Amino acid sequence: MKNTALALVGLCALLIGCSPKTDSGPDQAIPIVAVEPITILASPPSGADFGPVGTAFQLDAKQHTLQMLALCQTLADSVEAFLATPEVSQQQAAQASFRLCYQSWTANQLFFQLAFNPADKKTLQPLLDLIDTRPFLPGYIDSIPDYPYSGLIFEMDLPINEATLLSQHRLMDEDSAALGFPVVEFFLWRQPLDTTWHSTGDIAADSLIERRHQYLRTATGMLLADLGAVSNRWQAGGGFGGLPHRVQLVAVLASLQRITAVALLDDLFNEQALTEPEWHHPAMYSGQGRAYPLALLTAVQGWVGLPESTTAFAQWLDSRADRPMTAADLQTAVADSLSAVQELPENYPADSAADGQWATARQRISALALAFGQLSEQQQVPIFSQ
Repeated sequence: MKNTALALVGLCALLIGCSPKTDSGPDQAIPIVAVEPITILASPPSGADFGPVGTAFQLDAKQHTLQMLALCQTLADSVEAFLATPEVSQQQAAQASFRLCYQSWTANQLFFQLAFNPADKKTLQPLLDLIDTRPFLPGYIDSIPDYPYSGLIFEMDLPINEATLLSQHRLMDEDSAALGFPVVEFFLWRQPLDTTWHSTGDIAADSLIERRHQYLRTATGMLLADLGAVSNRWQAGGGFGGLPHRVQLVAVLASLQRITAVALLDDLFNEQALTEPEWHHPAMYSGQGRAYPLALLTAVQGWVGLPESTTAFAQWLDSRADRPMTAADLQTAVADSLSAVQELPENYPADSAADGQWATARQRISALALAFGQLSEQQQVPIFSQ
């Protein structure tokens, strides 16, 4: 966490066109954003009870995480069908299922930004690290053109099972993903089918192909189990629902602010996302990168509301005489951000440039992040800037 005033100054600088530092690169991977337990500062200014908003937030989390799990179960089923019959149609079906599952996971990031308490952090952070570690090194998983014999697939002394993959996950550094969405994505886009997934009759080649089958099957099963475990935080009766309303307020505002300022502005709309898209792209192999910032913004809009609509959060905000903005102002800022991002190339940040469309999208997301920062500051909620 940064000092509130400094964080807001930084966001204001983006609005007037200042550029962030661009001194990182492949040798300085984007760090995993740590999940922090909810921190309580002073009591908020007087106003409407946040209880109905917290109840709505928990209900949304329950519903959306269950929908995500259904989509990801379809992914698991599609992977099994592909491994049983590794043909083009089955691979394409599994790829389509992956995109739906992963985009749903992205949209649900709103519900996994903060731990409910220190004990929750001990289980939440490891699960998040297992589910999605990006950027990642594909050569750590299997062969790539420049390194034809690299990766765990070629470590013949290592059995492919849950224990081995857990022990190898991020063993070398934060980029060395052995599990999670990156692994499933990488394998599902592997070509050609004949030499990668089909038995050839050659003993040495077939042993690698069998390991590849086992790896994809095991990683997919573990991913589904981890998604279920992390979602269970919202299905149980305790957890968020048992927190005081003030703590729920902190969790909701900090999560909204963190999504816009960190996940969107600092990562996906950092200038380096254009110069080094392989280190910022949310799904470099499966593509359709624009869908991921759209998923994040759509999740925020589902909570804040469409322009001229009413949500529990919008009602709470407009009930406060001391609010720094109206619900309509916030709804317009979200809608403007969505509209601007929609104009970007389908595979953003790949195939993208620092043109007028990108500058507009970045400025509108900056304005949205600033708005949530101002609201958090007014409510004395910790602010995240990176």
